[in-house]
Amino acid sequence: MASDIWNTENAQDYGINLLISEHIRLRELQESDLPILTQWWNSPEFMALQGSLVLPHPGTEAAELFKGRSLNRGTTDGVGLCITLPDDTLIGHTALYNYNAPARSAELMIMIGGSNVGQGYGTMATKMIVDFGFREMGLNRIGLSVWAYNERALRTFNRAGFREEGRERQAGFHDGKFHDRIIMGLLASEYFGPRS
Repeated sequence: MASDIWNTENAQDYGINLLISEHIRLRELQESDLPILTQWWNSPEFMALQGSLVLPHPGTEAAELFKGRSLNRGTTDGVGLCITLPDDTLIGHTALYNYNAPARSAELMIMIGGSNVGQGYGTMATKMIVDFGFREMGLNRIGLSVWAYNERALRTFNRAGFREEGRERQAGFHDGKFHDRIIMGLLASEYFGPRS
């Protein structure tokens, strides 16, 4: 923001730009989103990238996960938002969860589903939720973990400014092989850069 003086116009512009961009927007979870999100969550290709087992869960369990991460009762519980195109077509979900108040930290989760994968929406949404976490929630650190073979996610997180902090060696097992899980993080001081 160009000016440090806040007024009605500045506040409204901030609110709009925080959750809406030219290409995507972040909005509350709606009951009608749950069947689509649950389908994506239980798709084998998604499970191989996120979970430790390629094993579908009951739809109610996945729906409860999304509901629990999207309560949005204030920053103390974390925040979960659906990712949509400007016409409100659902393309994914993102959350800042496991909020730790003393450390002012949270974990990032993002899922882009269906034919929307590989279109750059994951990077856009990651940057938006990170911006929300630092600017609106006052977080100091946002962390995540990603399988070392998930190159698309690694590119997304690197573009959003995350740094590798460590590696859990051979923490997962798929296709008869052990795989490393990479721990990444981004600090507010890195996000905002040096302040004058």
